[in-house]
Amino acid sequence: MVTQWMEEHKQSLFRYACYHVGNTTDAEDILQDIYLRMLEKSADTSTITNLQAYVYRALINACLSHRRQVGHIPLSSDEVMDLDYEPTSFEDEAERIRQLIENMPEKSREIVRLKTYASMTFDAIADVMRISPTTAKRRYYEGLEYLRSKYDDL
Repeated sequence: MVTQWMEEHKQSLFRYACYHVGNTTDAEDILQDIYLRMLEKSADTSTITNLQAYVYRALINACLSHRRQVGHIPLSSDEVMDLDYEPTSFEDEAERIRQLIENMPEKSREIVRLKTYASMTFDAIADVMRISPTTAKRRYYEGLEYLRSKYDDL
């Protein structure tokens, strides 16, 4: 059940992990670790009521743990504002947006990632984040407004 669901959603999970940790190699490792842990616990997963929320919560925790181990320190808002930036490619522009998301208010950051990179609904995001769908939607739009204001400034 869990492995089948993860296989069906591997692209969204991978994309989400990539944007969360910043590179494909680490994202692949994290997803592989989660997949193996799920396989080991396959008998225990029969009590999971919301599989999507369970897997994404595991992915979020794994990505955050990875970033603590690697020592990833996001730039402060001032540092982002001081960047002399002229995008030369799609990858540069994607990195610029990733940095902006990394520096947005914490309450909105994960919701924007889940909506954008994992293509989740507000109801699904609410389950993962353990908040109401209305709060998820409000924080998402607050995050977008933050991105618009900072994007124009860079």
